[in-house]
Order: sequence, then structure tokens, then C-alpha cells
Amino acid sequence: MKKSLLILVTFLTLFSYSHVQAETVTKNDVQLRDDVILDLLFPSIDKALEKHFGKPKQYYCEQIHQINKMVENKTYSYFNVTLQVTTFEGAHDFPYDLVTITFSNKNSMEWRAIDVKSRTLKPKEITKCH
Repeated sequence: MKKSLLILVTFLTLFSYSHVQAETVTKNDVQLRDDVILDLLFPSIDKALEKHFGKPKQYYCEQIHQINKMVENKTYSYFNVTLQVTTFEGAHDFPYDLVTITFSNKNSMEWRAIDVKSRTLKPKEITKCH
């Protein structure tokens, strides 16, 4: 009886144990990914802001909103990354603009702004980041 019980427990243990562990993505992992992407896009963000406003702009509150993998065919894909920044003048003075930029690496090694939208923020809309 003890031997049969031991064999049963052994089989149950072997068949119920899985070597596959669920991967969990932590908030820290996502922030680290976003930080790397923002760091890589830094020169492209500066270039897009200067082109959009006609002069260099300082910014803060960088935040990635969307990352899309675009697949044209089985052998070619590229990415579109949409982010937001808040621009300001001088030592964090008005006007503040909320700027949404979509970058793409389609047909290029460089990231290019394919869409830039901005709107001036009202004083009550301005918040601190993080």
C-alpha cells in the first residue's frame, strides 16, 4: 500500500511539475525599455522640435505613448514610436507646449519624425513629471 501511494505521488509530482515559468514584465522593466528608447531618440527629438518650432526648444516629461511594429511583408518590418514631451522657455518659463511626435525607422537607419503635433498648455494644465 505504501509503495503504491509513493508511486502515485511520484507520478503526480512528475506530471504536475512544469519547467515553463511565466515571464512577468515589471514596471521597472518597462521604464528601463522606455529610458533606452528615449536616450536613442534624443537627437531626433531635438531635430523634430527645432524644425516644428523654428528654433531649438528645451523639454522635459518625456513619455512614450505607443510602440508599433509595422510589418510590410515577411522579410521587412519597421517601428513607429509615439512619444510626448513638454517644452518650455528659459528656466522653465511659459509658454509650455505639449508636443506629440511619432518617429519611424521605415527605410532608414535613422529615426525620422513623421508626425508632430503641439498645443500650448494653460497654467492649470502644467504638472510636475513623475
